[in-house]
Amino acid sequence: MPDLNGMMLFAAVVRAKGFSQAAREIGMPKSTISRKVAQLEEQLGVRLLQRDTRNLSLTQVGALFYQHCTSISDEIEAAKATIENTHNDVSGSLRIAIPVSFSQEIIANLCSSFMRLYPNVELDVQFTDSEVGLVGEGYDIAIKYGPLQSSDLVARLLFERQPILVASPGYLKANGTPATPQDLINHSGILLGTSRSAPIWPLGKGARKTMVNFKRKVRVNSAVMVKQLAQDDFGIAMLSNSVCKNELASGSLVPILQEWPIEAFKVYGVYSSRRQLATNISVFLDFFTKRFSSHESLQSLMV
Repeated sequence: MPDLNGMMLFAAVVRAKGFSQAAREIGMPKSTISRKVAQLEEQLGVRLLQRDTRNLSLTQVGALFYQHCTSISDEIEAAKATIENTHNDVSGSLRIAIPVSFSQEIIANLCSSFMRLYPNVELDVQFTDSEVGLVGEGYDIAIKYGPLQSSDLVARLLFERQPILVASPGYLKANGTPATPQDLINHSGILLGTSRSAPIWPLGKGARKTMVNFKRKVRVNSAVMVKQLAQDDFGIAMLSNSVCKNELASGSLVPILQEWPIEAFKVYGVYSSRRQLATNISVFLDFFTKRFSSHESLQSLMV
């Protein structure tokens, strides 16, 4: 029988996208985690992770095994939740607005895990880029990019992602590699955004921050489609490093203007301040914060 602790450590490595980060998050020596995962692979008689000096990726069987580890983790959390919520059962309905650019596959997996843990909660999930009125339209939570605008709302930071500019080798060979932000005005760009989004990218940080224009080739509200179009040589794109990790490792996309780092974008869970924070809202935001990176890691690490 596989060692349960080894399985949980393996899952932690996948969520953290590496042994070093997992060691920092858990507070355990990297060598110990590496040894436990190696022992787990020996027990199972299969390789779960492909390792080299720069990259870590899941094997096909490793991806399947990670899903089972996540299910076991869900069951453990469910057992804990049963005890913790004996006198305050988590129930009721939750209406949630989520940007269209979020991976629907990740959100579907996350919601499935949440409903297994909290079967008495009814979810109503809507993918929309419209400015939803939380109170007027009956939403309990809206997942939003960027800072809080209205004082009537409370925003809880869920996670941050680091954006980078990328392009395909084919596009750069045909059009040249921009050496400065100002060079982008002569390049085609693939814009991730809505109908209100302008062809402008913010490059640099602090005093070096500058807003640069580019020639919009296409605008789309799907990060997956933006990535595919970039790989197909249609232009430069701004994507989070987690979205294009595999493509950067394989060389189908390459980073550009790295000397102009971009400020991390923040994702918030927003709810109304007019009512007391309901238990189901608090529980969902806790769950989303913890599990989104876990499900994203599975998708980005699969080979």
